[in-house]
Amino acid sequence: MSPRPIKRKPPEKPVDNKKAIRNILRLLKDYRMKLILTVIAALISTVFSIIAPFLIGRATTTIFDGINNIIHGTGTIDITGLLNILILVTVLYIISSVFSYLQSYLLVEISIEISYNLRKRMMEKITHLAMDKIDENKRGDILSRITNDVDSLQNGITQAFLQMLTAVITIIGVFIMMLSINLWMTLATIVLVPVSFLVIRFITKHSQSYFLKQLVYKGSLNAQIEETFTGHDIIRAFNQEEPSIEKFNTDNDNWYSHEWKSQFYSSLNGPLMNFISNFAYVIIAVLGAVMVLQRAIAVGDILAFFQYIQNFTRPIQQITRVMSLVQTAMAASERIFEFLEYDDEENPSDRQITEIRDNITFENVSFSYTPDEKIIRDLSFTVKKGQKIAIVGETGAGKTTIVKLLMRFYDVDSGSIKIDGVDIAEYDKNSVRSLIGMVLQDSWLFSDTITSNIRYGNLDADDSEVIRVSRQVYADNFVMQLPDGYDSVLNEDSDNISHGQKQLLTIARTVISSKEVLILDEATSSVDTRTEKLIQKAMDRVMENKTSFIIAHRLSTIRNADKIIVIENGTIIEEGTHEELLARKGYYYNTLNSQNRENILKK
Repeated sequence: MSPRPIKRKPPEKPVDNKKAIRNILRLLKDYRMKLILTVIAALISTVFSIIAPFLIGRATTTIFDGINNIIHGTGTIDITGLLNILILVTVLYIISSVFSYLQSYLLVEISIEISYNLRKRMMEKITHLAMDKIDENKRGDILSRITNDVDSLQNGITQAFLQMLTAVITIIGVFIMMLSINLWMTLATIVLVPVSFLVIRFITKHSQSYFLKQLVYKGSLNAQIEETFTGHDIIRAFNQEEPSIEKFNTDNDNWYSHEWKSQFYSSLNGPLMNFISNFAYVIIAVLGAVMVLQRAIAVGDILAFFQYIQNFTRPIQQITRVMSLVQTAMAASERIFEFLEYDDEENPSDRQITEIRDNITFENVSFSYTPDEKIIRDLSFTVKKGQKIAIVGETGAGKTTIVKLLMRFYDVDSGSIKIDGVDIAEYDKNSVRSLIGMVLQDSWLFSDTITSNIRYGNLDADDSEVIRVSRQVYADNFVMQLPDGYDSVLNEDSDNISHGQKQLLTIARTVISSKEVLILDEATSSVDTRTEKLIQKAMDRVMENKTSFIIAHRLSTIRNADKIIVIENGTIIEEGTHEELLARKGYYYNTLNSQNRENILKK
């Protein structure tokens, strides 16, 4: 099997905040009406909650003046006016609560829909990704982007947008109400605002990079956990538990370190803002006391102003608290959109191919996964329709790469692959692949019933057809021995059946697809000798009148091939029938004799 390309990712860059914000706004633009309603609800809720303290101040002044009237014998408390004010305050708070709920409801609905659509887009992206991007990304990291990063973005939109919207409206509204009470106390409070935002900017600047890196390490850790679970039997077989734990601890430590730093910097906002808020209280308390003594302001207005100071500093504190959510959301959006912006697999032609009339030709084909390492070098051969061609060679010689090029998982660097004289690059990729059925060396099945896994090759096949092909490849015998037969559900790793049995099911899946071209990549490598012979007989019947490519290490399985190609370092070194290659007494002859001797020794 040819080596897969190993690509190193470039060093992580700082989050591009402007681009992240543009991406988030692009997501929100499809929800304009709901956002407008959200803003209106936030505006009504916040304005009513802002007016209430002013009225409470008036109520306090009414009580204070009434008590003074009683003391001096000039009158009593205006109970009617006081009750009217308190009833109005109660109504305002109820209306404010209703619209606050409506605001939260709309925003949660928007964020959930965005998450739903993003996951759909990312899943569609996976199915259309170019193969080099699939090779480049670890599965765990992709899963982390689809789950953790989307959740972080959803949480950021829900919490950050909600609180920041409310905070901005509150700051503006409270500022107006404070001005209506007293200009000088308002100016004394406002002076602290630039200081607050300078603090926020400083802390944000130092913590932003840590938020992105913690998501990167989280994705890396998820990838490792996924690999550890799927390969746990290999880890134990080679006593690699300690190295696996060490690698986990390294990534876990990196995640912990960057998450701790990001949260530490963000948590500085709260204490600093509390200090600024308390400092404002001291200033207003002193200034207000002087003004009351000078009868420049009423006692109730002082109490209302204290309430407004709290209402003024609280939204600033809200902004500082949600900055960690905002930073995480922006870092998450960058990773999400980085994935969504990967190039789709190019498929420029819509020309369809429905059958092979004559032959498949490789003409001077060269290919490399990376620029500095050629896998296939100037390869040329022809396969006529209905022929069985075997490709043999040592591991890494380029055998599997040849069929990947035929399937157009990758495009050739130079030369061409032609079907009936037409370069396959001129056809729609999906139409080329629709002609080809493939059984890989590494069998892969869904976590589903055996019937569903076989029917995946042809969704229109009925149960009788599934049973027929299962018998044809000798899978029916072991299936019927399972408690639920064809309704038996394979688990996540399908390790509740043997590896050889899985291979039989993948062969059945390919047979039921009724393709014109069959590719068997070490198709019988995981079955015992007896089962291999049975499958070989079945495959001989299946391959009748079909063009077949057989990749095999066991040379005994390809004796009846119409043509055998021996590959070494991506180049053909021998070509011919079984008898012709034996007569040459070259690589094929020596390898076959070596395998025969090994078989004799095993017996």
